[in-house]
Amino acid sequence: MRWWPANRRRIGLLTVGVALAAAASTAADSQQRTPAQWLRTMDVAFRDLDYDGVFSYYTVNRAQQVTASRRDRQVDGAERREATLGFGVGSRSAARLATFRVVHKVVDSVEHERIVHLNGPPREIIRVGEKIHCVLQPGDELQDLEGSIPVGPVGPYARVFARRFENMSENYQVRFDGTDRVVARPAMRLAVLPHDHDRFGYRLWLDNATGLLLRSELHDFEGASLEIFQFTSLKLGDEVLAADLEPSKDNVVVRRLTKSPDAASPAEAPSRQRWRVRWVPPGFHLTSTDFRQPTDGRQGVDTLVYSDGLAAFSVFIEAMPEAGAGSVISRSGATVVLTHLASAGDGDHLVTVVGEVPVGTARRIASGVAPHP
Repeated sequence: MRWWPANRRRIGLLTVGVALAAAASTAADSQQRTPAQWLRTMDVAFRDLDYDGVFSYYTVNRAQQVTASRRDRQVDGAERREATLGFGVGSRSAARLATFRVVHKVVDSVEHERIVHLNGPPREIIRVGEKIHCVLQPGDELQDLEGSIPVGPVGPYARVFARRFENMSENYQVRFDGTDRVVARPAMRLAVLPHDHDRFGYRLWLDNATGLLLRSELHDFEGASLEIFQFTSLKLGDEVLAADLEPSKDNVVVRRLTKSPDAASPAEAPSRQRWRVRWVPPGFHLTSTDFRQPTDGRQGVDTLVYSDGLAAFSVFIEAMPEAGAGSVISRSGATVVLTHLASAGDGDHLVTVVGEVPVGTARRIASGVAPHP
């Protein structure tokens, strides 16, 4: 009867040997992939993997009132505009940490996603394919839902996860940056470095086994972190339950998010474009234009959207409000909001640049806005 302990030892050694061989194979495969292949693997993981995790999202926010008035304009107009942007007169800096849960599962070849806000008012975003709904509690004061949450994909999770790093232009370099561990999972670290000071850089931590993004840092050219995303818990594969895609029962107000039908494609842009930007950073190209006419009699707003394949910014041009408006600079994480007071043949206009560019770059963009010839 002594053969059993011996056989058990042999089986145990064999199991350990198989596990070590599998780990060595995974490690070798990780080392053989190029940075571009890692990015492609990450993109596939976003769409095809089933995952359920809690992640934190950290941003550094700054706001500053630069000019109180323009000519005979009243300061209260500037204050009202600042209120709509989410900050007041003066200058202040603060950090914000938000926590979310994301459940992603592919059911019958269709992506299902649920994002739950774990801080502040209870809010959930439900996505099935391209259809997106936001689930709120009665009395939620979120008025401009479509303006506050980007459409398809939505929210901070998708903003980090959905970046198409494989579409980077020649204005970035991607390289290996060592190895690490996130949520107890071995990870490959990549650095995405801009070639100039007109855009930001990234550090990415990708899961060795799946390529899923476990952590991301966005930083300025001095190396200071502007945004940090990181999973704090994570379940994969069969651990992800379809029942967890359902919204909470106590949230009863449902609003559907839709894309604006008025946006013009780049090919249509020249014929519909009323304004132009005389300077944009190298590599940024016009991707869409839009003109919206409010139904309450207010002046319309022109929108120009530019992208370099990774970062993006929008330029909004509107007639100067009757009460006037001050020049404002605000930064939430990597996103800057900068207003500029411009003159044209038909009067004064307010130019607002919103996007993922440094403040100096946004200022130069705004100062170059002019009527289209």
